[in-house]
Amino acid sequence: MKIFKKIIAFVIVVIIFGGAFIYWQKYTEKQRIKLAEEEKRKQEEIEREKQRQFLEQKKQEYYSLIDEMRKYFRQGDYKKVKEIAENSFALAKDFNFDTTEINKILHQIEVINYQRKLEQLDKDNKDIFNYSYVRNELLKIPSLEELTSLKNKIYQKTFQNEYLVLLELAEKHAIDGKQGKNSKVNYFLSKDYLYKAQNLRKTKNLKQDIKREEKIAEIQKDVFFAFNQFKENTIPSSLYQ
Repeated sequence: MKIFKKIIAFVIVVIIFGGAFIYWQKYTEKQRIKLAEEEKRKQEEIEREKQRQFLEQKKQEYYSLIDEMRKYFRQGDYKKVKEIAENSFALAKDFNFDTTEINKILHQIEVINYQRKLEQLDKDNKDIFNYSYVRNELLKIPSLEELTSLKNKIYQKTFQNEYLVLLELAEKHAIDGKQGKNSKVNYFLSKDYLYKAQNLRKTKNLKQDIKREEKIAEIQKDVFFAFNQFKENTIPSSLYQ
C-alpha cells in the first residue's frame, strides 16, 4: 500500500513537473518569439530611419539643384539651367519628387526666348514686304499664354502688310500700263492685285487705304481709255467700271 501511494505521489510529482516544464517551454518560446519580433521591429525601424535620412539627403540634393537653376536663370545662363534641369529630372524620377518648380523655370526660359523672337519679328514686320516670312515664322512659335497678345498683334499686321503690298503691286502695274509698257498685261495684273487687296481687306477686316485704292482705280481707268487698240480688244468702254 505504501508502495502504491509512493507511485501515485511520484506520478503526481511527474505530472506537476511535466506541466511546469511544458508551461516553461511555452513561456520561453513566447518570450523568444516576442524578443525576435521586437528585434525585427527595431531593425525595421532602423532601416526606415536610414531610408528616411537617405531620402532627406536626396531631397536636399534635389532642392540644391533647383537653387542652382534659379541662380543661373537670374544670370541669364539658360544653357547651364537646362543642363542642371536634366540632372534634376533624373533625380525626381528616381525618388518621385515634384517637378513643378523645374518646369516653371524652364517655361520662363521658353517664354523669354520666344519673346525675343517675337520682338525681332515685330521689327521685321515694319517692312511690309516681309509679311510672308514673318507669318511663317509665327507658325513656329507655340501658343503660350504670356505671348498671345503680341503674337496676335504681329500676325494681324502681316495681313495689313500683305494688303499694302498688293496695293503697291496694283499701283506699279497700273503706272507701267499707263506709260505704255505692255499696257494690256499690266492693266489686268493691276486689276487682279487690286481685287485681291480689297478682298483681303474685307475678309480680315483690315484698315482701308481709301485714297490709295481710289488712286489706283483712276490710273487703271486712264490706262483703259488711253489706248485705242487696247480698248478695241477688251470690253466696250460703256461697260467699264
